[in-house]
Amino acid sequence: MTGSTGAVVLRILTAATVVAVVATSAACAKEADFDLSTATGDGLGQVDQGQQPETPDDLDDVVEAALNDVQNFWVQTYPQVYSGPFEPLQGGYHPYGPNTAPPPCGNPPPDYSVIADNAFYCPENDLIAWDADSLIPQLASDFGKFTVGIVFAHEFGHAIQFRAGATNVPTVVSEQQADCFAGAWTRWIADGNSQSFAVTETELDSSVAGMISISDLPGTAADDPLAHGSGFDRISAFQDGYENTAQQCAGYTTDPPNTVEIPFNAEEAQTGGNLPLEDFGPNDEDRGLLSLAEADLNDFYTVLFDQELGETFEPIADLVVPTDPSEEVTCGGEALSGSELEFTSAYCADENIVLLDGQQLAPALNELGDFAVAAEVARLWARAAQLQLGIEGADKDVSLQADCLTGFWAFVRFPTEDSTGTEGQQLTLSAGDLDEGIQGFLAFDDAAEAQIGTVFERVGALRAGFVEGVGACSDYAPLD
Repeated sequence: MTGSTGAVVLRILTAATVVAVVATSAACAKEADFDLSTATGDGLGQVDQGQQPETPDDLDDVVEAALNDVQNFWVQTYPQVYSGPFEPLQGGYHPYGPNTAPPPCGNPPPDYSVIADNAFYCPENDLIAWDADSLIPQLASDFGKFTVGIVFAHEFGHAIQFRAGATNVPTVVSEQQADCFAGAWTRWIADGNSQSFAVTETELDSSVAGMISISDLPGTAADDPLAHGSGFDRISAFQDGYENTAQQCAGYTTDPPNTVEIPFNAEEAQTGGNLPLEDFGPNDEDRGLLSLAEADLNDFYTVLFDQELGETFEPIADLVVPTDPSEEVTCGGEALSGSELEFTSAYCADENIVLLDGQQLAPALNELGDFAVAAEVARLWARAAQLQLGIEGADKDVSLQADCLTGFWAFVRFPTEDSTGTEGQQLTLSAGDLDEGIQGFLAFDDAAEAQIGTVFERVGALRAGFVEGVGACSDYAPLD
Protein backbone atom coordinates (compact mmCIF):
# COMPACT_ATOMS: atom_id res chain seq x y z
CA MET A 1 0.00 0.00 0.00
CA THR A 2 1.05 3.58 -0.40
CA GLY A 3 0.12 6.72 1.49
CA SER A 4 -1.83 9.27 -0.49
CA THR A 5 0.42 12.11 0.66
CA GLY A 6 6.62 -12.19 -1.44
CA ALA A 7 5.83 -16.92 -2.01
CA VAL A 8 7.74 -19.05 -4.48
CA VAL A 9 6.69 -18.19 -8.02
CA LEU A 10 6.14 -21.20 -10.27
CA ARG A 11 5.37 -20.15 -13.82
CA ILE A 12 3.27 -22.58 -15.79
CA LEU A 13 3.97 -22.26 -19.50
CA THR A 14 1.02 -21.81 -21.81
CA ALA A 15 0.38 -21.71 -25.51
CA ALA A 16 1.59 -18.12 -25.89
CA THR A 17 4.77 -18.80 -23.95
CA VAL A 18 5.52 -21.96 -25.89
CA VAL A 19 5.06 -20.23 -29.22
CA ALA A 20 7.44 -17.52 -28.04
CA VAL A 21 10.26 -19.91 -27.16
CA VAL A 22 9.81 -22.82 -29.58
CA ALA A 23 10.18 -22.81 -33.36
CA THR A 24 7.23 -24.35 -35.19
CA SER A 25 7.24 -27.82 -36.79
CA ALA A 26 6.98 -31.42 -35.70
CA ALA A 27 9.32 -33.70 -33.82
CA CYS A 28 9.21 -37.13 -32.24
CA ALA A 29 8.73 -38.14 -28.65
CA LYS A 30 7.25 -41.10 -26.88
CA GLU A 31 3.57 -40.48 -26.16
CA ALA A 32 2.32 -41.23 -22.68
CA ASP A 33 0.68 -44.62 -22.38
CA PHE A 34 -2.59 -43.26 -21.00
CA ASP A 35 -5.85 -45.04 -21.79
CA LEU A 36 -8.44 -42.29 -22.06
CA SER A 37 -10.77 -44.23 -24.32
CA THR A 38 -13.61 -44.04 -21.81
CA ALA A 39 -13.73 -40.30 -22.32
CA THR A 40 -13.78 -40.16 -26.13
CA GLY A 41 -17.29 -41.44 -26.82
CA ASP A 42 -20.85 -40.85 -25.69
CA GLY A 43 -20.80 -43.41 -22.90
CA LEU A 44 -19.16 -41.94 -19.81
CA GLY A 45 -18.19 -44.21 -16.97
CA GLN A 46 -20.91 -43.86 -14.35
CA VAL A 47 -19.81 -42.98 -10.86
CA ASP A 48 -21.31 -44.98 -8.03
CA GLN A 49 -22.66 -42.19 -5.84
CA GLY A 50 -22.54 -44.47 -2.81
CA GLN A 51 -18.84 -45.13 -3.23
CA GLN A 52 -16.25 -42.70 -1.88
CA PRO A 53 -13.73 -41.69 -4.57
CA GLU A 54 -10.25 -43.09 -4.02
CA THR A 55 -7.33 -40.97 -5.21
CA PRO A 56 -4.49 -43.19 -6.48
CA ASP A 57 -1.26 -43.37 -4.52
CA ASP A 58 1.05 -43.44 -7.53
CA LEU A 59 1.49 -40.00 -9.14
CA ASP A 60 1.41 -41.40 -12.68
CA ASP A 61 -1.99 -42.86 -11.82
CA VAL A 62 -3.07 -39.51 -10.37
CA VAL A 63 -2.13 -37.82 -13.64
CA GLU A 64 -4.01 -40.42 -15.70
CA ALA A 65 -7.08 -40.12 -13.48
CA ALA A 66 -6.99 -36.31 -13.74
CA LEU A 67 -6.66 -36.35 -17.53
CA ASN A 68 -9.47 -38.89 -17.79
CA ASP A 69 -11.76 -36.80 -15.58
CA VAL A 70 -11.00 -33.54 -17.37
CA GLN A 71 -11.67 -35.14 -20.74
CA ASN A 72 -14.90 -36.69 -19.43
CA PHE A 73 -15.94 -33.25 -18.26
CA TRP A 74 -15.40 -31.74 -21.69
CA VAL A 75 -17.07 -34.60 -23.56
CA GLN A 76 -20.15 -33.71 -21.54
CA THR A 77 -19.72 -29.95 -21.31
CA TYR A 78 -18.32 -28.83 -24.69
CA PRO A 79 -21.59 -29.39 -26.64
CA GLN A 80 -23.44 -27.37 -23.99
CA VAL A 81 -21.09 -24.40 -24.29
CA TYR A 82 -19.91 -24.53 -27.90
CA SER A 83 -21.38 -26.13 -31.03
CA GLY A 84 -20.47 -29.68 -31.91
CA PRO A 85 -18.85 -32.53 -29.98
CA PHE A 86 -15.55 -32.36 -28.13
CA GLU A 87 -12.62 -33.59 -30.23
CA PRO A 88 -9.90 -35.44 -28.25
CA LEU A 89 -6.37 -34.10 -28.41
CA GLN A 90 -4.73 -35.32 -31.58
CA GLY A 91 -1.19 -34.99 -30.25
CA GLY A 92 -1.82 -36.83 -26.99
CA TYR A 93 -0.14 -36.40 -23.63
CA HIS A 94 3.59 -36.14 -23.04
CA PRO A 95 5.40 -36.36 -19.71
CA TYR A 96 9.02 -35.31 -19.87
CA GLY A 97 12.06 -34.85 -17.68
CA PRO A 98 15.76 -34.03 -17.86
CA ASN A 99 16.61 -37.51 -19.15
CA THR A 100 13.75 -38.12 -21.59
CA ALA A 101 12.97 -36.97 -25.11
CA PRO A 102 11.33 -33.54 -25.21
CA PRO A 103 7.66 -33.24 -26.17
CA PRO A 104 7.08 -32.89 -29.95
CA CYS A 105 6.32 -29.18 -29.97
CA GLY A 106 8.55 -27.24 -32.37
CA ASN A 107 11.51 -27.94 -34.58
CA PRO A 108 13.78 -28.37 -32.81
CA PRO A 109 11.75 -29.36 -29.74
CA PRO A 110 12.28 -27.23 -26.64
CA ASP A 111 15.31 -27.87 -24.48
CA TYR A 112 14.52 -29.10 -20.98
CA SER A 113 16.10 -25.99 -19.48
CA VAL A 114 13.34 -23.94 -21.12
CA ILE A 115 10.39 -26.05 -19.99
CA ALA A 116 11.64 -27.47 -16.66
CA ASP A 117 9.09 -27.37 -13.82
CA ASN A 118 6.23 -26.56 -16.17
CA ALA A 119 3.13 -27.84 -17.92
CA PHE A 120 1.80 -26.49 -21.19
CA TYR A 121 -0.58 -26.95 -24.12
CA CYS A 122 1.04 -26.88 -27.55
CA PRO A 123 -1.57 -25.67 -30.07
CA GLU A 124 0.49 -26.51 -33.15
CA ASN A 125 0.59 -30.21 -32.30
CA ASP A 126 -2.57 -30.26 -30.14
CA LEU A 127 -0.86 -31.85 -27.16
CA ILE A 128 -0.40 -31.37 -23.43
CA ALA A 129 3.04 -31.85 -21.90
CA TRP A 130 4.35 -31.65 -18.36
CA ASP A 131 7.48 -32.11 -16.31
CA ALA A 132 6.77 -35.43 -14.61
CA ASP A 133 10.17 -35.45 -12.95
CA SER A 134 9.84 -32.32 -10.77
CA LEU A 135 6.60 -30.38 -11.36
CA ILE A 136 4.08 -33.09 -10.51
CA PRO A 137 5.85 -34.35 -7.36
CA GLN A 138 6.34 -30.77 -6.16
CA LEU A 139 2.70 -29.81 -6.71
CA ALA A 140 1.45 -32.95 -4.98
CA SER A 141 3.80 -32.40 -2.05
CA ASP A 142 3.10 -28.68 -1.62
CA PHE A 143 -0.61 -28.46 -2.44
CA GLY A 144 -2.01 -31.99 -2.61
CA LYS A 145 -2.86 -34.35 -5.43
CA PHE A 146 -6.06 -32.56 -6.40
CA THR A 147 -4.03 -29.50 -7.41
CA VAL A 148 -2.34 -31.73 -9.99
CA GLY A 149 -5.79 -32.17 -11.51
CA ILE A 150 -6.39 -28.42 -11.50
CA VAL A 151 -3.19 -27.85 -13.49
CA PHE A 152 -4.37 -30.28 -16.16
CA ALA A 153 -7.85 -28.75 -16.14
CA HIS A 154 -6.18 -25.39 -16.78
CA GLU A 155 -4.11 -26.73 -19.68
CA PHE A 156 -7.16 -28.46 -21.12
CA GLY A 157 -8.78 -25.04 -21.03
CA HIS A 158 -6.24 -23.86 -23.59
CA ALA A 159 -7.10 -26.85 -25.77
CA ILE A 160 -10.76 -25.83 -25.54
CA GLN A 161 -9.88 -22.29 -26.62
CA PHE A 162 -8.06 -23.73 -29.64
CA ARG A 163 -11.13 -25.80 -30.58
CA ALA A 164 -13.51 -22.89 -30.10
CA GLY A 165 -11.34 -20.49 -32.11
CA ALA A 166 -10.92 -18.22 -29.07
CA THR A 167 -7.18 -17.68 -29.52
CA ASN A 168 -6.73 -14.11 -30.72
CA VAL A 169 -6.97 -12.56 -27.26
CA PRO A 170 -4.45 -11.06 -24.82
CA THR A 171 -2.55 -13.67 -22.84
CA VAL A 172 -4.05 -12.55 -19.53
CA VAL A 173 -7.57 -13.14 -20.92
CA SER A 174 -6.59 -16.60 -22.16
CA GLU A 175 -5.08 -17.46 -18.78
CA GLN A 176 -8.04 -16.29 -16.75
CA GLN A 177 -10.43 -18.18 -19.01
CA ALA A 178 -8.37 -21.34 -18.51
CA ASP A 179 -8.48 -20.76 -14.74
CA CYS A 180 -12.24 -20.29 -14.98
CA PHE A 181 -12.59 -23.56 -16.89
CA ALA A 182 -10.51 -25.26 -14.18
CA GLY A 183 -12.96 -23.92 -11.59
CA ALA A 184 -15.93 -25.27 -13.58
CA TRP A 185 -14.26 -28.69 -13.73
CA THR A 186 -13.63 -28.57 -9.97
CA ARG A 187 -17.33 -27.94 -9.35
CA TRP A 188 -18.15 -30.90 -11.62
CA ILE A 189 -15.89 -33.05 -9.45
CA ALA A 190 -17.48 -31.59 -6.30
CA ASP A 191 -20.86 -32.65 -7.65
CA GLY A 192 -19.72 -36.29 -7.51
CA ASN A 193 -18.65 -37.06 -11.08
CA SER A 194 -15.29 -38.66 -10.34
CA GLN A 195 -14.18 -42.05 -9.06
CA SER A 196 -10.72 -40.67 -8.21
CA PHE A 197 -11.21 -37.25 -6.64
CA ALA A 198 -13.43 -35.61 -4.07
CA VAL A 199 -13.48 -31.88 -3.40
CA THR A 200 -13.24 -31.00 0.28
CA GLU A 201 -12.58 -27.71 2.03
CA THR A 202 -8.92 -28.74 2.22
CA GLU A 203 -8.70 -29.19 -1.55
CA LEU A 204 -10.34 -25.83 -2.20
CA ASP A 205 -8.01 -24.08 0.24
CA SER A 206 -5.05 -25.82 -1.39
CA SER A 207 -6.21 -24.57 -4.79
CA VAL A 208 -6.05 -21.02 -3.41
CA ALA A 209 -2.51 -21.61 -2.14
CA GLY A 210 -1.46 -23.10 -5.46
CA MET A 211 -2.80 -20.20 -7.51
CA ILE A 212 -1.13 -17.67 -5.27
CA SER A 213 2.20 -19.39 -5.92
CA ILE A 214 1.55 -19.82 -9.67
CA SER A 215 0.94 -16.17 -10.45
CA ASP A 216 2.65 -13.10 -11.80
CA LEU A 217 5.17 -11.19 -9.76
CA PRO A 218 3.74 -8.04 -8.14
CA GLY A 219 4.13 -5.06 -10.44
CA THR A 220 3.35 -6.99 -13.64
CA ALA A 221 1.02 -4.93 -15.82
CA ALA A 222 -2.15 -6.57 -17.15
CA ASP A 223 -1.16 -5.69 -20.73
CA ASP A 224 2.22 -7.42 -20.42
CA PRO A 225 2.33 -9.90 -23.35
CA LEU A 226 3.08 -12.77 -20.94
CA ALA A 227 0.84 -11.68 -18.04
CA HIS A 228 -1.06 -14.56 -16.45
CA GLY A 229 -2.81 -12.59 -13.72
CA SER A 230 -2.13 -11.87 -10.08
CA GLY A 231 -3.06 -14.47 -7.50
CA PHE A 232 -6.26 -12.54 -6.79
CA ASP A 233 -7.05 -12.47 -10.53
CA ARG A 234 -6.50 -16.19 -10.95
CA ILE A 235 -8.46 -17.19 -7.86
CA SER A 236 -11.30 -14.85 -8.92
CA ALA A 237 -11.52 -16.52 -12.31
CA PHE A 238 -11.35 -19.99 -10.74
CA GLN A 239 -14.15 -19.12 -8.30
CA ASP A 240 -16.19 -17.64 -11.16
CA GLY A 241 -16.09 -20.98 -12.96
CA TYR A 242 -16.74 -22.92 -9.76
CA GLU A 243 -19.82 -20.86 -8.96
CA ASN A 244 -21.18 -20.15 -12.45
CA THR A 245 -20.19 -23.08 -14.76
CA ALA A 246 -18.16 -23.19 -17.98
CA GLN A 247 -20.84 -21.19 -19.79
CA GLN A 248 -19.75 -18.18 -17.76
CA CYS A 249 -16.11 -18.80 -18.67
CA ALA A 250 -16.94 -18.79 -22.39
CA GLY A 251 -17.73 -15.09 -22.03
CA TYR A 252 -14.06 -14.30 -21.32
CA THR A 253 -13.33 -13.10 -24.84
CA THR A 254 -11.79 -9.63 -25.09
CA ASP A 255 -11.21 -8.01 -21.71
CA PRO A 256 -9.93 -9.69 -18.56
CA PRO A 257 -12.96 -9.51 -16.25
CA ASN A 258 -11.08 -9.89 -12.98
CA THR A 259 -7.75 -8.16 -13.57
CA VAL A 260 -6.36 -5.98 -10.80
CA GLU A 261 -2.75 -6.10 -11.96
CA ILE A 262 -1.06 -2.71 -11.92
CA PRO A 263 2.60 -1.78 -12.36
CA PHE A 264 4.60 -0.22 -9.55
CA ASN A 265 5.20 3.51 -9.75
CA ALA A 266 8.74 4.77 -9.23
CA GLU A 267 8.39 5.10 -5.45
CA GLU A 268 6.75 1.68 -5.06
CA ALA A 269 9.47 0.04 -7.13
CA GLN A 270 11.94 1.01 -4.41
CA THR A 271 9.86 -0.36 -1.54
CA GLY A 272 7.95 -3.20 -3.19
CA GLY A 273 4.82 -1.17 -2.50
CA ASN A 274 5.09 -1.72 1.25
CA LEU A 275 4.83 0.95 3.93
CA PRO A 276 6.64 0.66 7.27
CA LEU A 277 4.32 -0.37 10.08
CA GLU A 278 5.15 2.48 12.44
CA ASP A 279 5.60 6.22 11.92
CA PHE A 280 9.23 6.99 11.14
CA GLY A 281 9.34 10.76 11.48
CA PRO A 282 7.46 13.81 12.73
CA ASN A 283 5.90 14.85 9.42
CA ASP A 284 2.73 13.65 7.69
CA GLU A 285 4.77 12.01 4.94
CA ASP A 286 6.60 10.00 7.61
CA ARG A 287 3.53 8.17 8.85
CA GLY A 288 3.48 4.39 8.83
CA LEU A 289 0.78 1.94 7.83
CA LEU A 290 -0.93 1.61 11.21
CA SER A 291 -1.63 5.29 11.81
CA LEU A 292 -2.60 5.80 8.16
CA ALA A 293 -4.95 2.81 8.27
CA GLU A 294 -6.67 4.12 11.39
CA ALA A 295 -7.41 7.48 9.78
CA ASP A 296 -8.28 5.97 6.41
CA LEU A 297 -10.73 3.38 7.73
CA ASN A 298 -12.50 5.94 9.91
CA ASP A 299 -12.88 8.12 6.80
CA PHE A 300 -14.06 5.19 4.66
CA TYR A 301 -16.80 4.09 7.05
CA THR A 302 -17.91 7.65 7.74
CA VAL A 303 -18.49 8.13 4.00
CA LEU A 304 -20.00 4.65 3.52
CA PHE A 305 -22.50 5.08 6.34
CA ASP A 306 -23.48 8.57 5.18
CA GLN A 307 -23.72 8.01 1.42
CA GLU A 308 -24.71 4.34 1.13
CA LEU A 309 -26.42 3.32 4.35
CA GLY A 310 -28.04 6.53 5.56
CA GLU A 311 -26.45 6.17 8.98
CA THR A 312 -23.81 7.96 11.05
CA PHE A 313 -20.60 6.12 11.81
CA GLU A 314 -18.94 6.59 15.19
CA PRO A 315 -15.19 6.58 14.45
CA ILE A 316 -13.01 4.04 16.25
CA ALA A 317 -11.24 5.83 19.08
CA ASP A 318 -7.87 4.11 18.77
CA LEU A 319 -5.87 1.34 17.13
CA VAL A 320 -3.88 -0.24 19.95
CA VAL A 321 -0.85 -2.34 19.00
CA PRO A 322 0.92 -3.46 22.21
CA THR A 323 4.55 -4.51 21.68
CA ASP A 324 5.67 -4.89 25.32
CA PRO A 325 4.77 -8.18 27.06
CA SER A 326 4.25 -6.29 30.30
CA GLU A 327 1.90 -3.72 28.74
CA GLU A 328 -1.73 -4.03 29.81
CA VAL A 329 -4.70 -3.26 27.57
CA THR A 330 -8.31 -3.13 28.70
CA CYS A 331 -10.70 -4.92 26.34
CA GLY A 332 -14.30 -5.69 27.25
CA GLY A 333 -13.66 -4.31 30.71
CA GLU A 334 -10.90 -6.85 31.34
CA ALA A 335 -7.23 -5.93 31.73
CA LEU A 336 -5.08 -8.12 29.49
CA SER A 337 -1.30 -8.25 29.52
CA GLY A 338 0.76 -8.23 26.34
CA SER A 339 1.72 -11.86 26.94
CA GLU A 340 -1.98 -12.82 26.88
CA LEU A 341 -2.52 -11.11 23.54
CA GLU A 342 -0.14 -13.15 21.37
CA PHE A 343 -1.61 -13.66 17.89
CA THR A 344 -4.77 -11.86 18.98
CA SER A 345 -6.79 -9.27 17.14
CA ALA A 346 -10.13 -7.95 18.33
CA TYR A 347 -12.61 -5.11 18.30
CA CYS A 348 -13.27 -4.05 21.89
CA ALA A 349 -16.76 -2.59 21.75
CA ASP A 350 -16.90 -1.27 25.32
CA GLU A 351 -13.74 0.77 24.77
CA ASN A 352 -14.38 1.36 21.03
CA ILE A 353 -10.83 0.37 20.13
CA VAL A 354 -9.25 -2.09 17.73
CA LEU A 355 -6.62 -4.31 19.30
CA LEU A 356 -3.82 -5.95 17.30
CA ASP A 357 -0.97 -7.95 18.84
CA GLY A 358 2.20 -6.04 17.96
CA GLN A 359 4.61 -8.64 19.33
CA GLN A 360 3.77 -11.64 17.15
CA LEU A 361 0.79 -11.16 14.85
CA ALA A 362 1.50 -7.79 13.24
CA PRO A 363 5.17 -8.60 12.48
CA ALA A 364 4.25 -12.04 11.13
CA LEU A 365 1.60 -10.58 8.83
CA ASN A 366 3.95 -7.80 7.79
CA GLU A 367 6.44 -10.42 6.62
CA LEU A 368 3.86 -11.28 3.97
CA GLY A 369 3.34 -7.63 3.04
CA ASP A 370 1.68 -4.55 4.43
CA PHE A 371 -1.78 -5.36 3.09
CA ALA A 372 -1.82 -8.59 5.07
CA VAL A 373 -1.73 -6.33 8.15
CA ALA A 374 -4.13 -3.80 6.66
CA ALA A 375 -6.70 -6.48 5.76
CA GLU A 376 -6.73 -7.79 9.33
CA VAL A 377 -7.14 -4.28 10.72
CA ALA A 378 -9.86 -3.50 8.14
CA ARG A 379 -11.78 -6.65 9.09
CA LEU A 380 -11.93 -5.39 12.67
CA TRP A 381 -13.15 -1.98 11.53
CA ALA A 382 -15.81 -3.83 9.56
CA ARG A 383 -16.81 -5.69 12.73
CA ALA A 384 -17.22 -2.37 14.52
CA ALA A 385 -19.37 -1.10 11.64
CA GLN A 386 -21.52 -4.23 11.82
CA LEU A 387 -22.16 -3.77 15.51
CA GLN A 388 -23.13 -0.15 14.94
CA LEU A 389 -25.63 -1.41 12.36
CA GLY A 390 -27.02 -3.94 14.83
CA ILE A 391 -25.45 -6.99 13.19
CA GLU A 392 -24.78 -9.15 16.22
CA GLY A 393 -23.32 -12.61 16.66
CA ALA A 394 -20.06 -14.28 15.75
CA ASP A 395 -21.17 -16.84 13.19
CA LYS A 396 -19.51 -17.52 9.85
CA ASP A 397 -21.81 -15.33 7.76
CA VAL A 398 -21.10 -12.32 9.94
CA SER A 399 -17.35 -12.95 9.68
CA LEU A 400 -17.52 -13.39 5.90
CA GLN A 401 -19.47 -10.15 5.63
CA ALA A 402 -16.56 -8.42 7.38
CA ASP A 403 -14.23 -9.86 4.73
CA CYS A 404 -16.64 -8.65 2.05
CA LEU A 405 -16.64 -5.12 3.48
CA THR A 406 -12.84 -5.28 3.53
CA GLY A 407 -12.94 -6.16 -0.16
CA PHE A 408 -15.15 -3.16 -0.86
CA TRP A 409 -12.76 -0.90 1.07
CA ALA A 410 -9.92 -2.27 -1.06
CA PHE A 411 -11.89 -1.52 -4.23
CA VAL A 412 -12.59 2.06 -3.16
CA ARG A 413 -8.85 2.50 -2.47
CA PHE A 414 -7.81 0.84 -5.74
CA PRO A 415 -6.11 3.30 -8.13
CA THR A 416 -7.94 3.96 -11.40
CA GLU A 417 -7.67 6.69 -14.01
CA ASP A 418 -10.80 8.43 -12.77
CA SER A 419 -10.53 7.69 -9.04
CA THR A 420 -10.49 10.81 -6.88
CA GLY A 421 -10.70 9.23 -3.43
CA THR A 422 -12.36 10.98 -0.51
CA GLU A 423 -11.28 14.00 1.46
CA GLY A 424 -9.83 11.98 4.33
CA GLN A 425 -8.31 9.15 2.26
CA GLN A 426 -4.87 8.18 3.50
CA LEU A 427 -4.09 4.95 1.64
CA THR A 428 -4.04 3.62 -1.91
CA LEU A 429 -3.60 -0.01 -2.93
CA SER A 430 -0.40 -0.91 -4.76
CA ALA A 431 0.64 -3.89 -6.86
CA GLY A 432 0.36 -7.23 -5.08
CA ASP A 433 -1.64 -5.95 -2.10
CA LEU A 434 -4.64 -8.23 -2.58
CA ASP A 435 -2.35 -11.24 -2.91
CA GLU A 436 -0.78 -10.28 0.41
CA GLY A 437 -4.20 -10.27 2.04
CA ILE A 438 -4.93 -13.76 0.72
CA GLN A 439 -1.54 -14.96 1.93
CA GLY A 440 -2.55 -13.71 5.36
CA PHE A 441 -5.72 -15.81 5.17
CA LEU A 442 -3.61 -18.84 4.28
CA ALA A 443 -0.94 -18.29 6.90
CA PHE A 444 -3.38 -18.04 9.78
CA ASP A 445 -5.98 -20.56 8.67
CA ASP A 446 -6.85 -22.71 11.69
CA ALA A 447 -9.55 -24.60 13.51
CA ALA A 448 -11.54 -21.39 13.90
CA GLU A 449 -12.63 -21.66 10.26
CA ALA A 450 -16.04 -22.94 11.40
CA GLN A 451 -16.62 -19.41 12.74
CA ILE A 452 -14.64 -17.36 10.21
CA GLY A 453 -14.93 -19.47 7.05
CA THR A 454 -12.44 -21.45 5.02
CA VAL A 455 -9.77 -19.67 3.02
CA PHE A 456 -11.75 -20.38 -0.17
CA GLU A 457 -14.87 -18.84 1.38
CA ARG A 458 -12.99 -15.86 2.75
CA VAL A 459 -11.36 -15.11 -0.59
CA GLY A 460 -14.77 -15.41 -2.20
CA ALA A 461 -16.19 -12.87 0.24
CA LEU A 462 -13.25 -10.50 -0.27
CA ARG A 463 -13.68 -10.86 -4.02
CA ALA A 464 -17.44 -10.26 -3.81
CA GLY A 465 -16.91 -6.91 -2.09
CA PHE A 466 -14.14 -5.92 -4.48
CA VAL A 467 -15.82 -6.99 -7.72
CA GLU A 468 -19.53 -6.56 -6.98
CA GLY A 469 -19.55 -3.74 -4.45
CA VAL A 470 -21.07 -3.22 -1.03
CA GLY A 471 -24.43 -4.61 -2.15
CA ALA A 472 -22.88 -8.09 -2.36
CA CYS A 473 -22.08 -7.93 1.34
CA SER A 474 -25.81 -7.95 2.11
CA ASP A 475 -25.88 -11.55 0.87
CA TYR A 476 -24.17 -12.56 4.13
CA ALA A 477 -26.28 -10.45 6.50
CA PRO A 478 -28.62 -7.47 5.96
CA LEU A 479 -26.79 -4.14 6.01
CA ASP A 480 -29.89 -1.94 6.27
